[in-house]
Amino acid sequence: MRKFAYLVTTTLLAAGAVTASAVTASAGTVSSCSAKGNNANCATAVSVNHPSTLSVTVTASPNQSVIVAWGTSCSVGSSISSKDGTFTARTPVTRVLPHAFTHPDSCIVSAASGITGNGSVRVTLSNGATASHEVRGFGNMCADDTGNSTAAGTKIEAWTCYNGASEQWAFSHGELIHRGKCMNDKANGGSGSRVVLYTCTGAANELWTHNSHGEYVLKAHHGTLCLDDPAFSKKNGTPLVVFTCHNTANQHWTLP
Repeated sequence: MRKFAYLVTTTLLAAGAVTASAVTASAGTVSSCSAKGNNANCATAVSVNHPSTLSVTVTASPNQSVIVAWGTSCSVGSSISSKDGTFTARTPVTRVLPHAFTHPDSCIVSAASGITGNGSVRVTLSNGATASHEVRGFGNMCADDTGNSTAAGTKIEAWTCYNGASEQWAFSHGELIHRGKCMNDKANGGSGSRVVLYTCTGAANELWTHNSHGEYVLKAHHGTLCLDDPAFSKKNGTPLVVFTCHNTANQHWTLP
């Protein structure tokens, strides 16, 4: 699949599958493709000037697990950096696509996906539309912004997943974002410290890596702390914390 992702990035334009013209950075759909039939698949790519948040959405009928291959190649001045990868998810799905620069001059972004069996698939690339979904953890508990508040310092708690507004998060450039604020290790407190909602600053105590185990690993404290549901709690309102990473079920969380 890495080879497939690379081919998506490097050959779509050459193959004439999409237009090579650039689009402006206004929010919304910037490119899409669709296909139907047996084992239908499609690929799309576009160049976007001064993009903000790039995302891919895949829908299918019937809904099913799909593999999505993506690539971004962005530039600032004379510097160019590319990223590519794949992920597996059940449709419908939207994911933010990472790129190397905070404010790139332009990006060529591409994505491809397909279905198994007879049906239809659509792949859409968007700019400025950050995906927001649940961050689901142990025992069907989700990361929840208490009262759906935007106040700095609001407690982030475990709550039964119900797909409500207070459980909608985006993951972009290492930040877990809810209503324009970021999930933050309060006062950079270290192991056992509660996580709260706070103004996004790009500081190490609000930057996370989602690894292959499903752990959100905090950049601060030398990458030793993970988002944790204390004592495997299934009690609504339990404050979430950062704790020494142990690769246990109470530290496993989905991407939004």
